Amino acid sequence: MKKTVLYLVFVALLHGCTLNNDTPQPVTETDDDPATPAVSSYKDIQFTNLFKQTNGVVAADVAHSIPLENNKSFWVFGDSYIDNYDAATETVPCLFQVRNAATIVDNTSLNVETVLLGNGSPASYFKNGTNNDYWFWPNAGYSTGSNIYVFQNLIHRTGQGGFGFEEVDNLFVAKINASNFSDIQYIELGSKNGISFNNAVVMDDDYRYIYGIRNNGFGRDLFVARFPAGSLQSSWEYRSASGWSSSIVEAVKIHDEFTSSFHVAKVNEKYVLITTEFSVGCNQGSEIYSYVSDTPYGPFTNKKTIWTVNDTLEGNVPFFYQANAHPEFDNGNEELLVTYCINSYGDCVQTCVNGRLNPDYYRPRAIRVPYSLMGI
Repeated sequence: MKKTVLYLVFVALLHGCTLNNDTPQPVTETDDDPATPAVSSYKDIQFTNLFKQTNGVVAADVAHSIPLENNKSFWVFGDSYIDNYDAATETVPCLFQVRNAATIVDNTSLNVETVLLGNGSPASYFKNGTNNDYWFWPNAGYSTGSNIYVFQNLIHRTGQGGFGFEEVDNLFVAKINASNFSDIQYIELGSKNGISFNNAVVMDDDYRYIYGIRNNGFGRDLFVARFPAGSLQSSWEYRSASGWSSSIVEAVKIHDEFTSSFHVAKVNEKYVLITTEFSVGCNQGSEIYSYVSDTPYGPFTNKKTIWTVNDTLEGNVPFFYQANAHPEFDNGNEELLVTYCINSYGDCVQTCVNGRLNPDYYRPRAIRVPYSLMGI
């Protein structure tokens, strides 16, 4: 069942250092008790429990959120287990059923209000065509009130196994009618010169900034583009060496790192970059980092270790990735909500037993990170 969201070349597995020379400052403590004073990160039990459903989306990864009107939120997930939880054994089958799904959450009660799936087999919510050798992994997005926009990774099956796929350099954006969630149109924006513009969206100064990554052979480079709010299909501008350019070939990286994920959010009038220690298997990394910038295009500095993944099983750290910030969920305590995903324990622990799996081994986790810990 193991699936990776990484597209790094295999030679990257031989390298254990980052490409950024900032020395991370350690998190002061990792107590899971939310009563701990706001000097350390802690598990947000309420949000972590939001992902522990026994109906609908039982287990999944990705976990991007998009604020909606009426105090609701739209959550998208990647490979997902749907309605297959067995209460007697507290397990699910070892293999997920759909390539993506979505939910609408009532933020007041923090309950899943609606589960969104598609038709056909598999019943993935985002699907453009009938060829199952191609699928979408949804990522970041935004809403305008009448519509929701979700940037997609188009994936192509190339073989069997965890690395038997490749990303297609053709950017799609799903446009969803917020009053009829089954009404989805797909906007094709074409090639982006090998940059996957779908990792994060930030609104600032009448522009939407969209962040993307491209492999550099030993890690990943982070890029940023922008377009006027309300004008997704107008000419994009890309951050270049001299400012902004309408030519994507002039785009320059704004950060690079040997990491498994990037996410950017505007928090407390600063721009926070969240990354993770490189991980494509068990015991390959455990740290989640933050950087801060005064502008949406960097430079991102002041690297801090904001969390050490402690979801161990028999002493083993899981394969983890996709650390996403959710600044819209403000708890009034100057703490940022961050989720991350775990993807079982690889070859370290046999978790698929007799065709069944504990769904907790494939569910997102949530933490709260004090602003002061990140230096904002």
